[in-house]
Amino acid sequence: MKPQPFNFEDYLSENCKSTRSSFLREILETAEMSDIISFAGGLPNPGLFPVNEIKWALDKVMTENARCALQYAGSQGYRPLREWICNRYYERFGIHIDPGNIIITNGSQQALDLSGKLFINPGDCVVMEKPSYIGAIQAFSAYNARMEQVTLQHDGINIDEFSEKTRSLMPKLCYCIPNYQNPSGISYSSQKRHQFAEMISDKKLIVLEDDPYGEIYFDNSGHIPISFLIPDQCILTGSFSKMISPGIRAGWMVVNEKIKSHFLKAKQAADLHTNNIVQQMIYTFLTCFNIDDHLDKIRGHYLRQKNNLIETAKKYLPEGTKFTNPDGGMFVWATLPDDYDTMQLVDFAMREKVIFVPGKTFFVSGEGNNTMRLNFTNSSLQETEEGMKRLNRALCKYRENLHVMAGL
Repeated sequence: MKPQPFNFEDYLSENCKSTRSSFLREILETAEMSDIISFAGGLPNPGLFPVNEIKWALDKVMTENARCALQYAGSQGYRPLREWICNRYYERFGIHIDPGNIIITNGSQQALDLSGKLFINPGDCVVMEKPSYIGAIQAFSAYNARMEQVTLQHDGINIDEFSEKTRSLMPKLCYCIPNYQNPSGISYSSQKRHQFAEMISDKKLIVLEDDPYGEIYFDNSGHIPISFLIPDQCILTGSFSKMISPGIRAGWMVVNEKIKSHFLKAKQAADLHTNNIVQQMIYTFLTCFNIDDHLDKIRGHYLRQKNNLIETAKKYLPEGTKFTNPDGGMFVWATLPDDYDTMQLVDFAMREKVIFVPGKTFFVSGEGNNTMRLNFTNSSLQETEEGMKRLNRALCKYRENLHVMAGL
């Protein structure tokens, strides 16, 4: 009898089977084509990467400390870099954090995965904003979480709805992005932050606060993390991806002393430690160059790009389309009239060589058909104009197709 061919898929774990694919990652493969104008990925502007400074910092590390940088290192991360992060929080918010409560991660995305590994059993309820970050939805689905979303208003999460869902569903974890949220660009108001913190303090609930965009603000000195209002129940993440570059894959977590050892065990099992050379290179860059001058340059550039995208989109997207106007971050959220379906529109857009992310992918229950996320940081002003013209052509062909289908 001829043996049956071996099939790895027959052996997949239930966790693997439950992990959602990322529409965004799939779409980015198309966006990498040179003739595509992309509003899809959350890509920082590569023209603003401090290339020469990074080369200098790496050379300094390898010249002065190569043997240490090339060796294995502790799982918690390079202590001078952790001290720099603590000093940064004190400079910005007057909050004292011990370096012992910082863990360096492979981007803040790893912090989401480690949190899921530590806290989520199959069927546990996780509450998040509606809409919410695709990467978090994917990370928590890997642990068979039951995800419930709470409406995001113009000034933050709907407090009344959040109160009702936490009362009725008894979630274990709440995931939120209060600063320049991905995908909406919305930030919580000061009032909403304090209301949210006060409500959390009365509940048996862990808050995972994701703050990758906290340094990319446009019109103030940024917003204080909610974690500093209720530190005993919170885990705070940060990232160097938007401050320096995403390719270095370095971020951090601020964790409670009582849970730190468990996070370190989980990280040891995952990767032993974050890239040692990169950590030392980042620290050298941060201490030898003026990070605030660099960030001011990024903020000014992104503000112009955001304003340009909104102005241009209003010219080329359908009448009645609504836009968020974020005071930081990298994204604008567009809501088209109700009769549009952006999951269908994206196919027409790709034929016109322009791409965006359909809003439906940021929901867990099939909503957001007429919404889209637009990244404004990775396209020049000229590319944005041309991209919106292409999107307008795609919209026209999409509407023509609807009329043809209706005629059938």
